[in-house]
This record gives sequence, structure tokens and C-alpha cells, in this order.
Amino acid sequence: MGCDQLVRCLLVLFTLFNLSFCLYEDQVGKFDWKQSYVGKIKFATFDTTTNPKKIIVATEENVIAALNINSGLYDFIINYFCISMLFKMNTSINLSIKFAGQLLWRRVLEKGYAGHIRAFGHANDKELVTVNGGVPAIVRYWNVATGHILNEWSLAEQNPDKIEDIQWYIKDGTLHHVLPVYNSGIEVSSYDCKTGEKLKSRKISAPFISPETECVLAAPNYVCLSGDSNLAILFYVNIFELKSEPQSITINTIFGAGTQGPYQISLVPGNTAAILISAENNRRKRLVQLEKEPILIPRDINGDNSVYIATIDNNKVVLETSYKNDVTTITTTELSTSTNPNTEKVAYVANNVLYKPSIAAIHCQPQSLKGKLCKYLLTNEDDSVSLLQQKVMWTREEALANIVAVEFVELPMSERDQAIETEFDQKERNVASMLLRRLTSQANQIRAYFQATLGLEPKQSDRRADLVRDKFGLHKMIVVATKAGKLFGIESRRGEIIWQQRVPNLRVLSEDPDQMILYLQRGSRHFPHPPQCALLAADQRTGNGVIFTFNPMNGQPLSGGLQHLDHRIKQSMLLQDSIDGFLRGFIVLDEKDQVHVYPKTAAMVVASQAGRMFIFTVDKTTGVLAGHSLAYSNEKKLAAHKVWEMVLPPKTQKIIHVAGKKSYERVHSQGRVLSDRSVLYKYVNPNLVVVVTQGVEGSQKNTVNLYLLDVVSGLMIFSLSHKRTKGPVHIVHSENWVVYSYFNEKSRRTELATLELYEGKMQSNDTAFSSLNNYKLPIVERQAYIFPASIESLQETITEKGITSKHILVALANGGVLELPWMLVDPRRPLNPDYREENVIPYMPELPIQMDRFINYNQSVYRVAGINTSPSGLESTCLVFVHGLDLFYSRVAPSKTFDVLKEDFDYYLIVIVLVALLCASYGTKKLASQKVQKQAWK
Repeated sequence: MGCDQLVRCLLVLFTLFNLSFCLYEDQVGKFDWKQSYVGKIKFATFDTTTNPKKIIVATEENVIAALNINSGLYDFIINYFCISMLFKMNTSINLSIKFAGQLLWRRVLEKGYAGHIRAFGHANDKELVTVNGGVPAIVRYWNVATGHILNEWSLAEQNPDKIEDIQWYIKDGTLHHVLPVYNSGIEVSSYDCKTGEKLKSRKISAPFISPETECVLAAPNYVCLSGDSNLAILFYVNIFELKSEPQSITINTIFGAGTQGPYQISLVPGNTAAILISAENNRRKRLVQLEKEPILIPRDINGDNSVYIATIDNNKVVLETSYKNDVTTITTTELSTSTNPNTEKVAYVANNVLYKPSIAAIHCQPQSLKGKLCKYLLTNEDDSVSLLQQKVMWTREEALANIVAVEFVELPMSERDQAIETEFDQKERNVASMLLRRLTSQANQIRAYFQATLGLEPKQSDRRADLVRDKFGLHKMIVVATKAGKLFGIESRRGEIIWQQRVPNLRVLSEDPDQMILYLQRGSRHFPHPPQCALLAADQRTGNGVIFTFNPMNGQPLSGGLQHLDHRIKQSMLLQDSIDGFLRGFIVLDEKDQVHVYPKTAAMVVASQAGRMFIFTVDKTTGVLAGHSLAYSNEKKLAAHKVWEMVLPPKTQKIIHVAGKKSYERVHSQGRVLSDRSVLYKYVNPNLVVVVTQGVEGSQKNTVNLYLLDVVSGLMIFSLSHKRTKGPVHIVHSENWVVYSYFNEKSRRTELATLELYEGKMQSNDTAFSSLNNYKLPIVERQAYIFPASIESLQETITEKGITSKHILVALANGGVLELPWMLVDPRRPLNPDYREENVIPYMPELPIQMDRFINYNQSVYRVAGINTSPSGLESTCLVFVHGLDLFYSRVAPSKTFDVLKEDFDYYLIVIVLVALLCASYGTKKLASQKVQKQAWK
């Protein structure tokens, strides 16, 4: 065997190793699934020079990715080098295998501002250039086919205070850095995209630039809009000509006399330098093409329409996208005939897949017949992205990359079980009606049996047959709300999107963090009443509260539907008791501390329990925490009276986290058995809230402070301070313990700290806890550990009865989701290794990361924004949903599946053993009877 053949053999062996990236291959995808997204599209371009043909996109989530044009899904291309010894050939064969739904390539850049993509463009047919960050700016040179970084270099910014004003332009392998200087001119520096070598620098006179002007780069021109609603002037200058002089156009020339402001300027996407001027609060728009000289398009464009300029059949055309009555229309107009336009409709979509779309990129074949053979990449207002060619070829729901609220909902019963429930729910008064109902029920069951036996098609129902509750409650509906104001229903078994519903003009209640509130008012256990959820958000235009009530099984609005409130939502709380129809209402506290109840019929429940109802508010801007009581409320007037207030000055410490306990959590054991068989009782306070602040102390060192606060009485239970530490801080609060992470600046590492609260060996009240009658402070056990990885999110497992051991789920920055046993972070781990206590191991400062404890094995989940857990019908099993840039779903069993038989359980063996024992017992009985009979005759 020659050397080249040996090398090829090794390549084949190493390639085959890629097929076994899992712990248990037969379990992959059986109880879990993963979906990958890229986020809201910011830049896009078609690449048809490589195979497969793809769309290169850059997103708001700091992601560079390639989408397959044919499927819109991600693809992996695996190259297998087949040696001549195996195939009896002297040349290697290159095979391309595509896996549906996988990644062609995706590159996740730095998180936050450092990865913010500021420029994106082609250096040539095979290379791509991106600029991200600010101080310094990172320039990357990419291979389009594989997504590999060919080169990377940084550019130190000389004017960091003008980062937002800097513009970038990429053309013919050259990167142009455009820096405006107020009241002076424009400095343009050119660099080689690949090497970073500075080619030249020049300065163009542009005295019209000032902090008040609104400017865009429509290369080769730098355009600014100056003036007010009465007199506005458009200035522009060619930045690539040294001797170019600034030019100006008055807005009245563009719109005509009598036009009112305010005026705005925006860049028109496409391959032609053009800008869009809007007037009269964006109701009127005019297009201005800027090349050698400005060309005005004397035709108004609807303010709600989007515009794109492309070259089709060697003609420059304006593509105008309109959306009205759930119908999307794209029209083309040649620039040369724009005065008397001959508009041609190229796409007509009569469905709700597209919502207020705009063109992000276009690719046309030769002789495309005025755009009819073009492919359009559309970005919609709900963050979805679609490929359009006469019809919608595919759509990707990129809104799922920004999930802000999650709720697990049990699926409804099957139609057969519902019929049984209906049968027992009926209240007949005579024997004849009861007999008739029984005969009808039996007849329906017999008919269903024969239909199933003969393979006949049963009567179609209005819902899918597989969307029913299973025996152990493992199959559920995951209802999610996204930042774009779109709701999704995802079934947990395969991750399929069952329904989607967009609520227009929604935004989050709070930007830090992004927050909407999703309440489950009624589950699916109360047939015939439909399940009901309520989404609390804010109106995008006014900021007032919005309530959307819907059915979580199909997304359809229920009674009330979409309600626009006349006040803002400051705080809300779901009621514990239900009203008629097993429906739970909720309380909303507005910015004036006025109480509102939804639905209105729940006011009676609030009034009857007002003396036991408390609500607290946290204002992160002012640092004010306050508690309110509803004790003086009645059915006619609900009032919240402030009973306590605490101020954490935001100048010294800013509130970054407020964590309470889950309302549906159950505590199985009230105490902990010690080595001397005595009991250490847990301090289980349902009104305890953890408040975390971050600030700077007198010596200019970062500090993280933690407060345990009883929000009913306002009593400070415990507080501590970590000096020389900073965020990000992630926290979990459950039962009588708290786990949180922070970054230690002194040691330059991530640390995980735990607190555990106990009442002592005497329990104050073994029936019900009262915050108003309990003034004894708990015993606090605390400990800190070194965690050898960066943490993005924390969450605890939860089960139906709380019997199963608690584990901590840790989402790491490298894409892994680690299941960490509570035993490892127990604050009672002793320093003395000779100390012995049940389920307590000696203290070690560093927590180990074991590879077999990653619940997502090799399916990395990036940019995790949250982990949601839900109990199943099995006490041993917890359902886990991880969301961020990717979605991942799985099950975990912290104490193993003690209530479920293993999959490899040998049923045949147990049947044989039972039959053998039964036969042996019967035979032994006969033998014993004969023996007794023989002894009696002796």
C-alpha cells in the first residue's frame, strides 16, 4: 500500500467517526428534538455560483448563515474521500449527502454590541466580507461555499464617540470607512478587505453635516436631510471624487409646494444608489435616484409600502411591495417610464403567510419577463422570512429565535373519553332517558369498533387525532409568545408547529429583560369548557396594556379576544381561585396603583379574599420596591393600599433580577433528617423573593448584592454582598434554597453560590405559613463553588409531587445544557472529610463537568435565553424546553425512572417465570395433598 493510499484510508476512518456523535445512538431523537434559527434578517444576498445554490444572510442576532434556495432549510455537505483501493479506481470520488433540516453553515458571532453586524457584502463571487463591533471593528473575510473565515483583522477606531455615525461600504474587494466630521467634511479611508492594508485616505468638504442632520450613505453619495417642516433641504456629495462639490435639492422640488413635514430620509435597498423621502408622518413617499445627477420620481408611494430597486433584463426597475386585506402584491415599474408607469403585477398571494413584507434580496434569471421568473426573499413584519416565485416556496418562522414567554398546556382528551365524560355529566331525571343514553353510547362504541376493524374512514373531526392527552402526560402543547408579537403552538413530541397567531402592534412590557406575561387561566381538564390562555403585553404605539385571550390548542381568540386597555400594566397576578366554568381571573395594577380585574366577573372572588391578597411592585429605574394590600377592597371598588416601601438607590446599586418561586411548585418534605436522626425543618416561605442588584462601591469596584425579602410584610430576611464581582447574574429560587451565578473579577472566573434556609429543629407552624405572624429569622447555610465554564441560564427541575430529587439545569456558552445534581451544590457540604451525613459529600471548591450529564449530547444550543421546565404525569420525569437562537426539547429523570419499566425489560421472561411458578405451585399442591393422604392411611 502506497503512502497516498494510506492517507486516504485514514481520511475515510476519521470521516466515519462523525457518524457517532452521541452517547446512545438508539435514543437520539426519540425523546428530544432540536430546531435551529438565525433570527431577524438584516442583510441578504443570493449566491448562485456555488453548489448548492444558497442565500447568505446576516441577522440582528449577530449570525451569518447560508440558506438552501430549494428548501429554505439548513444543509450539511459531507465529503467522503473514497480511495482507489476500495473502488478499484485511481481517483477519489466526492459524494454530497444532504440531510433535510440541517445546516449548510451558520456562524454565531460575538454576543451583544461586539458582534453587531455593521456591514455586509461580497468581495468577489466566492468571498464575503463582514464588519462587526465598534471599538475595535472586526473585519472578517469569509468563504461563501463553506462559511470558513479566511482572514480576520481589526480596525482601531480613532473616534469612538462617533461610532453610530460611521458608515461602511464594500466594493470590488475594497472596504471604505466613512467618517463624517461635523461642520467640516467627510473622511474616507480605504482598506484591502482581505489583508487589512490601508490603501488611501482622503477628505471631502461637506460643511452641511451637523448633529441635527439626518444622513445616509447611498454610495457613491453621502446624503443628508437638513431643515424643519417648513423648509427642508437635501444635501449630497460624491465621496469618491476628490474635487466633488456638495449639491442640494429643496424638498418642495421633490414633493411640490404645500407639503408639510416632518420629513425623514431612508436608504432604498438594491443595487442602485437611491433614497426615499417621506413626508406628512410617513403618509407620502418620494423616490430619488442618485447617480451622476439626481433623478426625481414624480409619483407618490404609499407610506405602508416597501421599495426595492433591482436590475431585470438590463433595465432598472422599482419593486413596490404592498399588503392589504391579507393580500401581498409586488409590482414592477421601470425607472425610465416612472412618469407614466406601466405597472405589472408579478406576485399575488391570497393567504396569511406573509404579513407586511419587504424585499431583502432578489435573483432573476435571464429573460425573466419583467420579474415573473425572479426569486424574491421577503422579510415580514413578524420576523418570518419567505422565498417567493409566483407563489410562496417556503417560509421560516424566525420569530422563534426571540421567545419571551412559555407555557406548557396539557392536551385535551380524545373524543372517546370526551363522550364518556359527557355521558357521566348528564343529569337525567327518568329511567327511560338514562336507558336511551346508554344504548346510544354503546351503539357509537360498536360502530367505532367495526370502523377500526374494517379499515373504514371515521367521521372527520375538527382537530388532529394525535393531539390528545397520553397516559403519562408526556405529550403537551408548548405555547410560546415571541418578541415580534406572534404566538405559536408547538406540540412537544416532534416539535411541529400546530398553529400560529399574530397579534398586531404588540411589544414587550419591559425591555430589561424582554418580557411578556402568559397566564394559563383554564386547563384542558375541564371538558366541555375549552382551555384558555391570556397574553399580557404593551401596545406598540401608545405603550398601554394589551390583553389577548385565546385557546392554546388552536390559537383562536376566545371571549373578549383582543382588548386594548386605557392604562399601562405595572404588575399583574393570577388568582388562585376560579370563577364559574373553572376560569381563573387575574389582577392588573396600573401606573397609578389602581386595581383592575379581568374578567370582570372575577371581582367577586377578589373582594371575598381581599384581606389575604397582597401584591408587590419593583421599579428598576427608581429602585423603589413597594408592597400593597387589597384588604380594604369590596366588590364595587378595588383598592391597593401601600403597606411598605424600600428604596435601593440606582446610582449605587441597580436592580438587575427579581426572582420568586413557581406558584405550582410542591414541597414534598418539610424537613431534612440529620445524622443524629433529628430533623432540621425547612424555611418554606411562599412570599419570599430574591432581589439582586449590581453597583459600584466607594473604591470603584463592582459589587453584586443579594436580598431575601418577604414581599407581604416587607421584612428583610437576609442580605449579602459580593465585592469585586459583576454580572451576568443568573438565579434559581425554589423551596428553601437559592442558587445564583456571577463573575468574580479578582479570580477571573465564574462562581456558583447557594443559600439554604432552615427554621431550626423546631417548626414554628406545621399547618400554614404566615408572613404577618412570623418574625423569627431563619438559619442560612451558604457556600460558593468554582464553575469552570460560562453560564447563560439556570433552571431547576420540577415534578408533580415534588418527591423526585432536584437537579439544576445549566445552559453553557459553548452550547451544552448540563444537568447538575443538587448534591454537588449543597451548601451543607462539610469542610471536614470525616463528617458523615446522609446524601452529603465533602466540600470541593471546583464543580466537575461530566460529559455524560449533558442532556443535549452533541446538539449544541446557542444563545440560550431561558430554560422552562414542566412536570409530567410521571413523578420521575420532568419536561425541559430550552429556547434561544435554537430550540431544544427533552425529558430528564433526576432520580432515574423509578416508576417506569425499562425499555429492555424482558416481558417474555417474566411471563415464563410466572407461568412456571404457577405450575410449580399447582404441582406442589397436588404432591402435598397426596403426601397427606398417604400419611393418613398409615
